[in-house]
Amino acid sequence: MHIGKWDISIKDLIWFIVCLVLVLCFFTGIFLYDKACASAVLSGASTAISIVLSIVAILYTMIEGAASSQINQDSKNKLESIDLQLHDVTERLVELKDIERRIKYVGPKLDAIVQEIERSSQQSTDIFIDDDVKKNISYLMHYINEDIDD
Repeated sequence: MHIGKWDISIKDLIWFIVCLVLVLCFFTGIFLYDKACASAVLSGASTAISIVLSIVAILYTMIEGAASSQINQDSKNKLESIDLQLHDVTERLVELKDIERRIKYVGPKLDAIVQEIERSSQQSTDIFIDDDVKKNISYLMHYINEDIDD
């Protein structure tokens, strides 16, 4: 709600009304009773104000407790989601380590077999290995040797 250049929220308006009612009750009590009873009116008004403020504090605590509970639940859900994602990443990492171990095991054997085939192809003209295959195997062995060194 806008009043002039001020932006007043509903919460501010409710607080203003509560304070206004309390002030009006206090001044009504002072003007309606004689001066001798003013201390009794003041005591009654302060008791009423204390009761109202304690009720407001209890309601505020309940509302904030509910909001805090919702925030805690949201945080718990996000942490569970992160935990699931971390579990998935860990599983993928284990799979990649297994694949890497297999490549390191098969790579040198593949290189030895290719060299054996090349030696046998030089002796007989029937077996021939394409240059692209040689290039790819060479690249793979270079990659494996770099990875082993790291």
